[in-house]
Amino acid sequence: MKYLNKISLLFAFIFIGFSCDLTDLDQLDNPNAVTAANADVDLYFNEIQVSFASYFNGTQGTGMQLARMTAMFGNNYQSAYSPNGFNWRWNMAYASIFPDIDAMNALATEKKQFFHVGASKIMKAYVLQSLVDTFGNVPYSEALQGVDNPSPKADDASALYTVVGTLLDEAIAHLNDGSSIGSPKVDIFYGGSKAKWITLANTMKMRLALAKGDGAGVTAAIAAGVIDSHDENFVFQYGSNRSNPNSRHPWYSGAYESSSWSYLSNYYMWEMHEEKAVRDPRIRFYFKRQDLDAADENQFTLDCVTNDRPSHYYTYTNAYGKDTEWPYCLASNTTHINPTNAGGYWGRDHGNNDGIPPDGQKRTAPGIYPAGGEYDTGNQSNGKGESDTWKKGTTGAGGDGIDPILTSSFVHFMRAEAALTLGTGEDAKVHLDSAISHSMAYVKATSERIGGDIDAPAATTGAGDLTNYQRSVDNYTKSVLDAYDASGDKLNIVVKEFRLALWGNGNEAWNAMRRTGKPMNAKGAELQWTREAGNGDFPRLFPYPSDYVNLNANATQQAMTTTVFWDKNGGAHN
Repeated sequence: MKYLNKISLLFAFIFIGFSCDLTDLDQLDNPNAVTAANADVDLYFNEIQVSFASYFNGTQGTGMQLARMTAMFGNNYQSAYSPNGFNWRWNMAYASIFPDIDAMNALATEKKQFFHVGASKIMKAYVLQSLVDTFGNVPYSEALQGVDNPSPKADDASALYTVVGTLLDEAIAHLNDGSSIGSPKVDIFYGGSKAKWITLANTMKMRLALAKGDGAGVTAAIAAGVIDSHDENFVFQYGSNRSNPNSRHPWYSGAYESSSWSYLSNYYMWEMHEEKAVRDPRIRFYFKRQDLDAADENQFTLDCVTNDRPSHYYTYTNAYGKDTEWPYCLASNTTHINPTNAGGYWGRDHGNNDGIPPDGQKRTAPGIYPAGGEYDTGNQSNGKGESDTWKKGTTGAGGDGIDPILTSSFVHFMRAEAALTLGTGEDAKVHLDSAISHSMAYVKATSERIGGDIDAPAATTGAGDLTNYQRSVDNYTKSVLDAYDASGDKLNIVVKEFRLALWGNGNEAWNAMRRTGKPMNAKGAELQWTREAGNGDFPRLFPYPSDYVNLNANATQQAMTTTVFWDKNGGAHN
């Protein structure tokens, strides 16, 4: 089913709702702004949903870089992240999402439209927790007062986690309120289901408790009912409309239209392509190759191909008991000997800050999941013509992708982690098995829903064949569970597999790394280091945005070594 009509209608609804008669210029109020006189609860709710999705997609990218899912530019962490780079997310939260939610809730409460209030408080809770997880102490109790308080003080991060929990409890009460009138005209996330919004709130309470190390809280949330099926997944569905409005997934617009997409991580693609004896069955859903043969490349298109591997890229025993070494230059740890081993997976190493060569028709792009791009059939023409017709913004699923915010797969990984770290009494291996199964099934089902039937390869070893996807999944799962049974660090396996299922969600990946200190090996690092020796300090929190520090008299800049209250495990510091 395509969601084009729903998304297009939503954007059109917003536009029409805020249009005005431009001939009437004698007005004190901005005619394009929402006021008490022209405000509409459904229009507000539409805007909040779109803004929330924009916030999620625009903020999770830094976590993907730190988790080696996409390439990080900057020779080290300190050069890669500056205060100016965080202004957008700060302003999106404080100048758009929070005030819109507060204004809508005041109006909706007056009209007893408590469904809108409950759902919006869940989104507010997510954004507030995201700000705390990103920056630590942030303004809230004194925020949003305008000229009455232009320099709000930051609240303690642990106190704000209590606020998040309160918002979720209030949201559940609103959604259960029997006096509530009506439901949202457009509910992109759950199609008007109160029960699914309540399940989401319980899931977020579980996620909150996991971060705090509260095993009893995790258990209570699970008992109340958390996300456990694909139809309960908290995802934002994009459309395939190309313009007026462009409703496509942002990754699709960048990779399949404007060539503004950056680079995937060589390390992440290598993990799926080569690290294990069994290839990851999701690889052709996640990534779309353009050039299957790197053997004819030179320093003009791939400047690292003639260089030696950095000396600090050492050999080690990975989480699966295999002696290995990090990939270099392309997604193969033998690339410097035989580039064709990379199989066309063309990205960048962690911290590669070189200029951009003429490789627009060679670099690997995001695939059909979650970006709504193309499924990788393996029939690429080695960069010698196919890309001329490929990057026209109309191929594959046309951008009809999703933002995977919280899914049943993620929840099972979190439950496995909680079983190992908080003694919840659940079977961690059972949840690891379920997490992988849910991820594999959802990636394929979502891709087929937006792109038609896909004859997915059974990636057993090497290239695999093009039949029996489930056999491939079974083989992969067995290899992981066998490694889990044999491992003396079972949490390492859980977190490493969680990262592989999190394609499209860097928020959860970065949080899990800091929360658990994994993935890690005996030498203190399992994730690829920067190409330049000396990573710098791994960001435990990000610097405050420059807009906040420069304009707020009570704000003081913080170092990236500052930790949020729940980060007690040392973090993944490589």
